[in-house]
Amino acid sequence: MNPSLLQRLDRGLRSAVPGLSTLVFALLGVVPLHLPVFGPISPLLALIPIYYWAVHRPDLMTFSLAFAIGLVHDALAGAPLGVHSLVYLLCYWAAFSQRRFLAGKGFFVLWWGMLLIAALGVGLEWLVFSVFYARLMPVEPLAFRALLTTALFPLVGGLMIQIHRLMLFQPRSWRA
Repeated sequence: MNPSLLQRLDRGLRSAVPGLSTLVFALLGVVPLHLPVFGPISPLLALIPIYYWAVHRPDLMTFSLAFAIGLVHDALAGAPLGVHSLVYLLCYWAAFSQRRFLAGKGFFVLWWGMLLIAALGVGLEWLVFSVFYARLMPVEPLAFRALLTTALFPLVGGLMIQIHRLMLFQPRSWRA
C-alpha cells in the first residue's frame, strides 16, 4: 500500500522536527537582550536540543545538521565561523557515544549528562576563542554559562520530551 501525499508530508515534517526545534533554540540563543554583561554568560540554548536528539533520535539529528546549526549560530552571533560547529559536533559526538547509557534513563541522569556536555561545550568554546584571540579568555563567565545552560535543561529538555511525544503520535486514520 503506497502512502498518501498527506502521510508522506507528515513523515517529512516529523523527521524535520529535531532540526527545526534546534534551529529555533539557536536563534533564541543569539537574540540580543541588551542586558549588561549577559553576552558572555548567555546559555548555549541550541546545545540542549542537540544533546537531547543525539540521545533519543540520532537518525534525525545528524552530525551534518549539528554542524550546519553551528554555522548558523556563528553567522548570527558574529562569532568566527566554525567555532560553534566544532563545539556542537564534539558535544553531539559525546552524547551520541553515551547513547546506550543515557537512553531510557530517568530525567536526573539526563540532566547530569547535560551538565557534563555543557561543561565540555563551554570548555571547548573557551579554548577555541582563546586560541583565536591569542590570549586566555576569562573563565568565570564561561563557568556561569555552563551552569546557566544546565539550569535551563529542565525547561528546554521538558519541551523536547513533549515535542518527541507529539512526533510519535499518529492519527488513527493514517496508521497502516
